[in-house]
Amino acid sequence: MTSYEHKGNGVANEKLNGVGVNGGGGTAAAASTTKMSWWTAFLQRTSLRRLIAYAAVAVVVLVLVIVGAVVGTKRRDESGGNNGSGNSGNNGQQPSFPLDPRLKNSFWGIAYTPYGAIDCTATQANVTKDIMQLSQLTTRLRLYAADCNVTSLVVQAIEDLHVNMSVYAGIYVHPDAESYVSQVAQLDNTYAAYGPSRVLGVTVGNEYILNAPSRGDSIVNASTWLVSRINDYKAHLLQLTSTTSTNYTSIPVGSSDAAGDFINTLVPVSDYLFVNIHPWFSQNTFEQAAWFSWSYMQNIVMPGVDPSLTAIPPAGVSTTSSAAVPTSTARLPELFQGEFGWPTGTDSPPLGVNPAGSLAGIPQMQRVLDDWVCPSNRNGTKYFWFAAYDEPWKAMYGGVEQHWGLFYANGTLKEVSIPDCPHS
Repeated sequence: MTSYEHKGNGVANEKLNGVGVNGGGGTAAAASTTKMSWWTAFLQRTSLRRLIAYAAVAVVVLVLVIVGAVVGTKRRDESGGNNGSGNSGNNGQQPSFPLDPRLKNSFWGIAYTPYGAIDCTATQANVTKDIMQLSQLTTRLRLYAADCNVTSLVVQAIEDLHVNMSVYAGIYVHPDAESYVSQVAQLDNTYAAYGPSRVLGVTVGNEYILNAPSRGDSIVNASTWLVSRINDYKAHLLQLTSTTSTNYTSIPVGSSDAAGDFINTLVPVSDYLFVNIHPWFSQNTFEQAAWFSWSYMQNIVMPGVDPSLTAIPPAGVSTTSSAAVPTSTARLPELFQGEFGWPTGTDSPPLGVNPAGSLAGIPQMQRVLDDWVCPSNRNGTKYFWFAAYDEPWKAMYGGVEQHWGLFYANGTLKEVSIPDCPHS
């Protein structure tokens, strides 16, 4: 079984505290029991090694100095004078693929699910093509699951293209342990092949607590199971560190859910939390979307975190709820805007209007982009735009579910103008 699960649509979406905050569909439904074998082949690359010969004769030294100056100038010209700031898209190297002038590296992060990930048919060629585009928009990707070789495919593409990108890997949590164990093993394969340097964190679960009632589960049971998975993965990283020469406990482990009181259930065990806030599902128009999401995080979510629950263990240390944690390790998990976006179409016309009367459409997305991206970059909001591409498989759910991408499913940029501003 793949680990993606659908999260609901515009008709049946959960409401918390009177506002719609559930995700707009960034995860997927279990659709297949097939598994893709782990892909290990990678392109052989050679590095250019310069041998500098030193000579005692002054004229030779002078020639070498002149040559060095020319080469240095050429490199600066090729890199566009980039000084290594956080929104560089290519690690100071000239990309080996043509750049699209319509794309700007302006997004703090983008939520991404490769085409074919749902039924384990994602290919390296398609993922690499995606990374060519996405690396021109952001330096961070949020992934939702680790099965079907997704993490390795993405990291392989990043390595092959020499672009400045990292990922928040994901483990999609189900009520059974089998899927979790499989994803842990596949992440281990990714670490073994590429090391952990491209992994900014591992997000265990996405809206698992929010969706408990739709599974016939209770909030209490779902919370207990999710906390156990988070702690188990921290313990796994600790064990992995003890059996290798790499410190995997430096990888932050977090979770993701919609805003609500149960966020506090995750605070004691999480290094970070992705909070999914979608104005589409709320009583807010597209003109109000950016302000609603920012103010909801600032005025509802953050103040709602119980400061007495901030004593969490260091990354990689497993605890139980009764375990004593040294005061020196107490800290508040970092909160991110886990998903934010606006749909551009609908498969069911009655569902193409949100509760506030705003349409799903290109002009509406453009307004939301303009209101959100640059202001968020300036005020330091850490967010993931939802989503990279439209996802046709979600048509089975109707409504706006498949229409959240900046790009159409075929990789064509939608008729929007990407804001142009730096991000951290």
